[in-house]
Amino acid sequence: MPSFADIETTRTALSHLLYEYWVSHELFRWQWWLSVALLFVPWLVWIRFMDPRRLFEMLVYASCIGVVASILDVIGTNLVLWGYRQRLVWFMYPPLLPIDLSIIPVTFTLVYQLCPTWPKFVAVVAIMGILASSVEPLFTWLDMYQAYHWSPLYSIPIYILLASGAKWGVQRLLSIEAKSRGR
Repeated sequence: MPSFADIETTRTALSHLLYEYWVSHELFRWQWWLSVALLFVPWLVWIRFMDPRRLFEMLVYASCIGVVASILDVIGTNLVLWGYRQRLVWFMYPPLLPIDLSIIPVTFTLVYQLCPTWPKFVAVVAIMGILASSVEPLFTWLDMYQAYHWSPLYSIPIYILLASGAKWGVQRLLSIEAKSRGR
């Protein structure tokens, strides 16, 4: 039976192995530069189109999306449902930060901002979920992502629930805040 010391020894060896692999096979390759662009460019788009009157609300919504997407990514990676061949930084989980902390939050925040009613929001989020899941094979082709026990179709309801749950939560918080200000 393995001890905690055995686990820590293995984690240390894995950390060194990941670093060596990252430096020799990932850092400054074209996929790495693509990851850098995917991390920053969506936020530049967001800054351009974000309604400044709703800045705090949009940041809360984007944060909710980013945190939950990151947690789900860590779970899926640790359960070996999928893996990443490309990391922006070798020591970070989830490895594909640009997707979890940039593309997904920015995309859904723009949908949240532009679709105030629930029916329109859910319809657009469903379309975005289908489009996002259809892009997953592109990242496999780009040698950045590998699905092991996962189908892109599984992602569609997750995207819909993620975006809708965050919308419900933020609207609930705004309602509580409005009621407390009215007292």
